[in-house]
Order: sequence, then structure tokens, then C-alpha cells
Amino acid sequence: MIGERVLAQEQREAAARDKADGWVSVFVQWIPSMLLSVVMLGALMFGMYYIEHGTLDITQPIVNQYITQ
Repeated sequence: MIGERVLAQEQREAAARDKADGWVSVFVQWIPSMLLSVVMLGALMFGMYYIEHGTLDITQPIVNQYITQ
């Protein structure tokens, strides 16, 4: 009786593993990593712009003394 339940459970797990094979599940797993990477890259770009220009307002003139026009 117990052996049959264990065997049935293993068969269900094997079927679930076989069903999960493919690129779709892998792609879905990578979505949060991609979003985090894009957010971090954007933050780095804004940070570099802020360090160089002193503001995030693109209408202001450049005030950094080390940047010449």
C-alpha cells in the first residue's frame, strides 16, 4: 500500500518535470532578473548623469567645473 503511494507520487513528480521542460518556463524565470537588471542599469545611468551634471533636469546648463563645452 505504501509502496504504491510512493510510486504514484514519483510518477506524478516525473510527469510534472517532463511537462516543465522547455524554454517557456526558463524564460518566465528570467523575467524578474531582467527587470531587476534594467532597473539597476537605469539607476546607474541616472547616477552618472547626476554626478556629472549636478541635477537630473536636462534643461539646466552644465555646472560641473570639469566639463567644458
